[in-house]
Amino acid sequence: MLLGFFRLRLSTIVFMICVAFGTTPALAETWNSDWGPVQVEADGSTFIARYNNPVSGVIVMRNQGGGNYSGYWARKCTSNRNYQIPAPVYSSEGSCSQTRKTASGANTRCWGIISGHADASDTRFMGTFSTCNGRRIGNWNGWR
Repeated sequence: MLLGFFRLRLSTIVFMICVAFGTTPALAETWNSDWGPVQVEADGSTFIARYNNPVSGVIVMRNQGGGNYSGYWARKCTSNRNYQIPAPVYSSEGSCSQTRKTASGANTRCWGIISGHADASDTRFMGTFSTCNGRRIGNWNGWR
């Protein structure tokens, strides 16, 4: 029973975005979201989610306690609207002075901030995205 509860809680945390770099994932799972499926992994309090494979999207967040998470999203810069999800930042807007790593490990200037919250039932999450320059992009919701 306790193991089942732990897995349920961990899978919610896993969803809220994914794996410490350089460690073996503890659990992998696919969740649905407003902008399509997200493959997530978790190990400890750091999480990595991968999305939008052609542009190597990644979300990296840390558990802040109380169901709250914060971190960053990053993907290759592109002008193709089909790969703008979840953040409509075109190549010409990738003007961040710092870079972040995409899911494939390449440096990119198309990235921003993300924060979110998992609900008490561990079946839904709500989050918000912004650009690296602090321009709010919108909301992000998911479920399993």
